[in-house]
Amino acid sequence: SSLQPVWRRVAMAAGNDGFSEVVLSWTAGREWAVQIFGALSLVALICAFVRSWTDSSDGASQGNSKQRAEYFAFRRSYLCVYGVVMLADWLQGTHMYTLYSKYAGTNGNVSVGTLFFTGFMASGILGTFTGPMVDKYGRKKACLVYVALEVVINLLEHLNFMSMLMVGRVLGGISTSLLFSAFEAWMVTEHRHLGFPEEWISQTFGQGAVLNGMLAILAGFIAQVSADQLGDIGPFQLAIALTVLAGLLILPWRENFGSGGTGEEAEAQGGLGFAWGALTRQRALILVGTVYALFEGAMYTFVFNWVPTLARALGGFDVFGPVQGLLFSCLMASISIGGEVYNFASRVASVETIGVAILLTATASMAVPVYCDVNDCRSGAFNVQFAAFLIFEVCVGAFQPCMATLRSKYVPDALQSTINNIFRFPLNMLVASGTMLSDWFSPCVVFTLLSSAHGIATLSQMMLAMTARGKAVEAAAAREKRA
Repeated sequence: SSLQPVWRRVAMAAGNDGFSEVVLSWTAGREWAVQIFGALSLVALICAFVRSWTDSSDGASQGNSKQRAEYFAFRRSYLCVYGVVMLADWLQGTHMYTLYSKYAGTNGNVSVGTLFFTGFMASGILGTFTGPMVDKYGRKKACLVYVALEVVINLLEHLNFMSMLMVGRVLGGISTSLLFSAFEAWMVTEHRHLGFPEEWISQTFGQGAVLNGMLAILAGFIAQVSADQLGDIGPFQLAIALTVLAGLLILPWRENFGSGGTGEEAEAQGGLGFAWGALTRQRALILVGTVYALFEGAMYTFVFNWVPTLARALGGFDVFGPVQGLLFSCLMASISIGGEVYNFASRVASVETIGVAILLTATASMAVPVYCDVNDCRSGAFNVQFAAFLIFEVCVGAFQPCMATLRSKYVPDALQSTINNIFRFPLNMLVASGTMLSDWFSPCVVFTLLSSAHGIATLSQMMLAMTARGKAVEAAAAREKRA
């Protein structure tokens, strides 16, 4: 194999030829997957280097040096917490299905499908009501509540009782809502309170997407080591320690309630009724929520379908199994690349326009499995579909900071958590339905539905882009008139 000389030279340079034999033994039969992962990781590193270099060179033109230093310190503070909680979240996801399956094997009352369905439903229903409480009582407090809930949830995962696992999934629905609303709401409001330029919010979200992809790869390796040592419960035990660490890192944060106000001010401006009124009055908010729900609902459905699709194309699970972890790492590396792509694109195009490009690409990539099924790609089916899935994950990596920036732009500060959780209600209903699509329909139909969902999201994003462009033209005309 072409990999052998490379690994042997690396090992010999380290003075350990035995290491070379171990690596060669591990990569035997899956050299191609290692090469793809290495290539994608190299691309991600190059993108990160170029972005870091351009960030430093652009620093003089955007804000003074003191303000930039303060912003970087603030961003590090937020991303440290974000990184720890996301790593803990990824660790749980790697072995949750395996753990529940083993519980089900020894306890007939445990239903894996019911547990996952309950989690998505709880997040959709209960999350709608947690949003106003986050805005009313404070985002920092909500982040600390998330930490406490995650510790309890991961302790409950140790118990092979359906009732206790169900309690954990219900609490997990609440914690998921907090994870995807409270932290973001705190960061956006604090960013504005500190007086940083609005466009720097997009940079923070872009860095978060890159970090998330890197941590997903790391989580796979750490989870495997902890599972080897402690069993399938190992990743959950490690997640407890990481979550406690996140809580300690959150403690120095300053509390905020939206718009830099007090709890009473947030309460006066907040509530589900007020948030719903804001949604119905602002067409842009409805479009943002539609794009968010459709893209992420389809994305989570894709998560349940990429493995069987690629396994069929490669010749079955016996062939696919040895490379599954590596292919997952390739997909996660693509997310990091997508975050960097967004960082570059945000410098030359509006966030609305970037969103259109992302969604068009996602629509096309999800149509590729349909094309292969209809036209019988035969021996090339795996290569074509895997390439499409890599492109889709690049879209996922770019979409995350793009959508977060759209939410920060269009959602009022005082209603950040409330409206974001309203957006997540239809999203979770779509995910709950999507988990069962493969039981009802053929893969061709499933990917047709996914591509259609992205297509509708693309149309909604185009409408949002046209609305934003129209407002920009009106604002420019008004400035010229005043001049």
